[in-house]
Amino acid sequence: MWVVDAATAVAFVERVFDPARIRPLVLVSTSHRVGDRPLLDADALREQAGELAEIAVMADDAASWTLSKHLDKLSAWGGAVRVYLPDATRADPWQRHPLIQVAPARPRVALGQITAHLRSAADMPARTPAPLTVVPAPGAEDESARQDRGDAVRREAELDRFAAHLADRERLLREKDAVIADLRQQVRKLTKQLRTARESAGPELVAVYADPARQFCHEVEQRWLTTVSEAEREQRPLAPYRLGRDWMSSLEAIELVDRSKILDVVVEVLTGRVVDNVARRVRRMRSSDGGGTAPRVRDDGAKAWRCDIKQRAASAPRLMWWRLPDNIVELGRVAAHDDMQLR
Repeated sequence: MWVVDAATAVAFVERVFDPARIRPLVLVSTSHRVGDRPLLDADALREQAGELAEIAVMADDAASWTLSKHLDKLSAWGGAVRVYLPDATRADPWQRHPLIQVAPARPRVALGQITAHLRSAADMPARTPAPLTVVPAPGAEDESARQDRGDAVRREAELDRFAAHLADRERLLREKDAVIADLRQQVRKLTKQLRTARESAGPELVAVYADPARQFCHEVEQRWLTTVSEAEREQRPLAPYRLGRDWMSSLEAIELVDRSKILDVVVEVLTGRVVDNVARRVRRMRSSDGGGTAPRVRDDGAKAWRCDIKQRAASAPRLMWWRLPDNIVELGRVAAHDDMQLR
């Protein structure tokens, strides 16, 4: 069995028109409906055909385009099967070499039709050259002959238009299949993103207070209750805390950070879990940008701390807070990575 790809397509075309070929040559094309594969089982066809024919199968879409370029309307496409009879010439009308359509749900029907054509070809004598046609003198051709010739030309033109229409429809189907595949990939990607967002969002935040600061404190307590098990709450209580003067305004100003994620980090800070989470990169804040400067300490003795909100991100936004001498936590600001302002 011959597997025809783009590299061997020209050799296959030469075999189609080889005058020494005495057996039919069967070409099985591929279809985009089944992933650029044949609709007909080529092995079953080879077994059924036996010695009656040579069998060839297109390898891929590139082979289909190359054969269409060289064979034009004598090619096969869309999963159809073409039977090239012996003595084929480029001048042959496409009807001489049967084109069998393959229904995906009923391939055995097509297999039977192909076998019938092969058996018929085995009983058919070889074509002999057509006798020379005597061209009548001008005016000798009667009206009936002229009409028959005109009808034949019109039928040939109609068949050519139909073949071109089929080729155009096949191209449109290929483009449509490509668009559908791309859309399906986008749907899978968006579905995965939505699932991830829902899993990371945590419980839904319900507004129960009109005052934003009071609402935030309520959300902190609810997040602590839902993320710290009852058995751990005695060892991981919420430390006493208060909201700094810039805290609520920083929540409104920060971009690309989910409020639910901020609540998770606040609970880690207030329960002390943040120091156990290496990805948060907890560290003291310095009095200036220099690496060797002293830690920042406020006039009331409060020490400045910071940590990353998003884990494993080089430019992660930060949460900053003060820890007072009496261990009260004052939430300072949520800010961008390079924003060190803290009052």
